[in-house]
Amino acid sequence: MRSLFGFGKAEETPASPMASEKAAKDAQTAAGDSEPAIPPVFDCAVSDGPVQEIKVLSADEQQVLERIKAEIPELIADLPPIDEEAKKFADETVPLDIEGWLTDECIARYVRARKGVYEDTKKALRKSIEWRAATRPHALRPDVVEIESRTGKMYFNGFDKLSRPVIYMYNHRQNTKEPDNQIRWVVYTLELCIRHMRPGVEKVTLAIDATNWGFSNSVSIGTAKKFLDILSNHYPERLGRAVVFVPPKLFVGFYSLVSPFIDPVTKAKVAFVKPNDPAPAQSENSSSPWIAIEECFARDSLEKDCYGSWAFQYNHQSYWKAVEDEFAQTKTALLDKQS
Repeated sequence: MRSLFGFGKAEETPASPMASEKAAKDAQTAAGDSEPAIPPVFDCAVSDGPVQEIKVLSADEQQVLERIKAEIPELIADLPPIDEEAKKFADETVPLDIEGWLTDECIARYVRARKGVYEDTKKALRKSIEWRAATRPHALRPDVVEIESRTGKMYFNGFDKLSRPVIYMYNHRQNTKEPDNQIRWVVYTLELCIRHMRPGVEKVTLAIDATNWGFSNSVSIGTAKKFLDILSNHYPERLGRAVVFVPPKLFVGFYSLVSPFIDPVTKAKVAFVKPNDPAPAQSENSSSPWIAIEECFARDSLEKDCYGSWAFQYNHQSYWKAVEDEFAQTKTALLDKQS
């Protein structure tokens, strides 16, 4: 049994001639054969455009937030040290900065995710604080996850119409089999997106190319569950939209089978797109997953490889230099803040 969205096993998947041709082109591009390389976009050029509306806390929820803020010293006391396994993958010289992470907006996301229940919210926050202290997700070293990025199977690049960072997912570019490192790359990418969210933005958008999707290149249920546990427990309220481009009939059929078991809030965020289909745009509360591409993306800021008109093509050398430079700048900023 396989998961719906995944980074996959490095196995062949039966594909149409068009999909196979696209996969071959993508592989050549990722290797860096396309010149000149267009640099990735990590910073949103729009500073005052529309953003996704964030649900305002109710009066009771606001009281929970204020109560938890008063207990921050207790929440961040007696934190565990970085664990031995995490030491293999994290840069221990990067400051933890839990106080900087524990903003009003952060607490509010946990309050909403835990339905405004004080004890549940406090426990969830403490669990995440301990997890961040022990695993240091913000300090994952680029060299650890570099192999996961070589083919451009998943990466952050640019923003959607609501200024949400876009994570592109090309499942057919799968190149690794180690599930734990695949999850580290997902976590690294989420942290990278969060660092580059403009004020007022809290969520990411997934742009999933399903052209060459198949059960053989999807992750196991165990790996998917581990990832979803991390996402729901430690990155609540962070998914804005998951847009699946050109889903094959098998994919749509599989989704129709599992969708009744998906949380309604999450299900409302899943959308299917046929780029050349003039299907009318639908609201995020619509029961149909089919939307028009323009509902979420401006075509000129959506990659050509994902059916937009932006000429960006993944070049690993160019992309990874940007990742390493960004990590160095983030580390310097945290060290300066600590001093």
